[in-house]
Amino acid sequence: MMNLSDVSKTAIITMAMRAIQSEDPKSDFSDQMSVQSLNKLIDLASESEKKSILKIKKYYSGLGKIDAKTGVLRASIIDRIVNDYIFKNQPCTVINIACGFDTRYWRIDKKDCIYIELDLPEVIDQKKELLGDQIDYKMISSSVLDFSWIDEVTKNGNSNFIIVMEGLLMYLQEEDVKKLLGEISRRITNSQLVTDTIEKKYEKGFIRGLTKWSCKLLFGFEMVWNFGFEKAEDIESYGNYSLVNVEGKHPYVITALIK
Repeated sequence: MMNLSDVSKTAIITMAMRAIQSEDPKSDFSDQMSVQSLNKLIDLASESEKKSILKIKKYYSGLGKIDAKTGVLRASIIDRIVNDYIFKNQPCTVINIACGFDTRYWRIDKKDCIYIELDLPEVIDQKKELLGDQIDYKMISSSVLDFSWIDEVTKNGNSNFIIVMEGLLMYLQEEDVKKLLGEISRRITNSQLVTDTIEKKYEKGFIRGLTKWSCKLLFGFEMVWNFGFEKAEDIESYGNYSLVNVEGKHPYVITALIK
């Protein structure tokens, strides 16, 4: 049923974090669409897949609860940044790149904005199966590194975008990050980028290995971090960007203008 790569399967982790925190009476985070999506995924899963998903849910309800709180805090920070951009830049376009099973569409104020999601075909197909006709926005099935998606989203203009990359850059190789951020800043102007990233020290050595093998041991698939910034200001060297703000902890959230 789930024909997903290990990187794409990390979308189940973030969905589980949001669903668990939404059902926690001590949490002020609310995302009922994540609760619905996770329950539907469990219903559709094979027995082996179901065991893996339930392991994820059990871990982030217990030993990994602090990580789940950190995950939803990061999502909430990005939600606020997106809402603020929409409020100040109507009409505008929100592009959620590597969207996974994200349900941000139902957590933001969508007035006077176009909402677009982008991810690999197998992820988009799975998401459509989970949410069906509740999805009433544009979805693009594509690798983020196939830059034809930029042609598609800019055919009616190349400004007033907020581009969201949550849980993406750390899984790419540095050369691919350079290509992606460079191409976006070359072809899109007067817009904003919001992304989360790890510090460079986490892309190698003991911590990288611990992340990789603990995920494999706990859930049955690998989570490998490949890219991080030395400092947030480094984003300005990857294209025509100007750093605006840095929030949260590891992974932290960067907001940058695309000039």
